[in-house]
Amino acid sequence: MRQLKGVSMKVLYEKHSSESTPAFFYEGRQLFHLHLRGAEMNATFHTDFKSRVRLTENQTIDWRLRDEIRKRTWAGFAFQSSKDLGPFMELVKAKYQIIGEEAGGKPREERPIAF
Repeated sequence: MRQLKGVSMKVLYEKHSSESTPAFFYEGRQLFHLHLRGAEMNATFHTDFKSRVRLTENQTIDWRLRDEIRKRTWAGFAFQSSKDLGPFMELVKAKYQIIGEEAGGKPREERPIAF
């Protein structure tokens, strides 16, 4: 998330589960939030109609992820291992770029990852 310039994290309180959940925002729009329960980690990805259409048409995103977001404006993803994070983060980056294009009119550059 550090390489995506302008992304902020807020800790939200979820009323139904009585849990605090970290949520990630860009340009005032929620990208996703996490559910951390013991060793289990799930993410809920959020999108609106316009960006959902663009994301489902993006062939570079894993077809299983595109299938999930095609159904509704949110989608839940469970991470069994670190291998599951890669495709999910590609989906997040694609939404980040869509929001950046809408906000500024041009694609935003990603910052390089520092090691």
